Amino acid sequence: MTMEKDILGIVPGLQATALVGENLKLVNFNFNKKGKGHKNMSKNLIKTGVTNMVGIGMIGATSSMINKL
Repeated sequence: MTMEKDILGIVPGLQATALVGENLKLVNFNFNKKGKGHKNMSKNLIKTGVTNMVGIGMIGATSSMINKL
């Protein structure tokens, strides 16, 4: 059973990596173009914050389930 637990131990790391990817979508890399992308910044910021709160909770729940195995 340790091999399965080792493989399942990778899952929270993958979830955290996906969450970081979602956070990087918020960063606007078009620094030279003014006015573009700033219109919905507050909406995107709130959406990312909610995604982080839910995502962190899910990562914690997943890791505790895996540790109980």
